[in-house]
Amino acid sequence: MKYNNVKIDLQPRPVLQELIEDLTNKMLAQKRVLHMEQNNEHADYLFIEGLKSDIRLLDQVIERCYAQQELINMRNEQLIGLN
Repeated sequence: MKYNNVKIDLQPRPVLQELIEDLTNKMLAQKRVLHMEQNNEHADYLFIEGLKSDIRLLDQVIERCYAQQELINMRNEQLIGLN
């Protein structure tokens, strides 16, 4: 059997990629809950504000993870260049 369409990716997966994906999924889930609660006439104000705060925090953490991943990538490129 010959598999012409099989592609093997030998590039290492970014170290923080799984964490970034998990945090992004959590943030999207929080946004869905926030959207549903904002359309609910009996929604708790403090609950909605807590969701907004959580979403802002998750966004900041995701941005820091991206920045850290860029630093890791630059360091790895420098190490490869030295070899």
